[in-house]
Amino acid sequence: GENRPCGVLVSCCESVSCRLAARLIRMANLAHLPLFLVLCAVAALAQFKNWGSTNTNAAKETAFRAFQRNYLGVYLIMMAADWLQGPYVYALYRSYGFSIGDIGVLFIAGFGASALFGVVVGSVADTFGRKLSCLGFGVLYSLSCVTKHYNDFNILMVGRLLGGVSTSILFSVFDAWLVHEHHQRKFPDELLGETFSSATFGNGVVAN
Repeated sequence: GENRPCGVLVSCCESVSCRLAARLIRMANLAHLPLFLVLCAVAALAQFKNWGSTNTNAAKETAFRAFQRNYLGVYLIMMAADWLQGPYVYALYRSYGFSIGDIGVLFIAGFGASALFGVVVGSVADTFGRKLSCLGFGVLYSLSCVTKHYNDFNILMVGRLLGGVSTSILFSVFDAWLVHEHHQRKFPDELLGETFSSATFGNGVVAN
């Protein structure tokens, strides 16, 4: 009767989720790994062919490369952590026995928290400092991950809110810190684009 449309919608959603899960499982057999590695190699060559000597002196060049490696190392670890959990959160919630509606509420809460905090994250970083904000990301994101070990809707909701706030920090403050430190250390402006390009390339690699 009245609940039939809702039941059909839920069944369709579950069917779609099952197909997505099956696709992830098929992809997990690494059958496409050789092609992926080849594409990564080609992209890496295209990325790093522009790396070379700059107009700066040797000492400045060495200092910049050390700075760049330090930033990329930390940034890519943070991005890898974010990408690593993404495909499995829905499956985790389903394994806890939550309905499609409950899972939808959890996801919407996380996205909403990210959107709301994204409006003020710049002011927060300016007030407390970009470095402290980046460290705060690590703490908040870790707490968000810890909550996923509990089969409790309220605890998971707190985790989603923390994850949303953390995501806003990840996609804004890290870049702001890079720009600030790059200019603070008086590195050439053209090298800033190189770091961003490498970060984008590395993000694509860790996402897969």
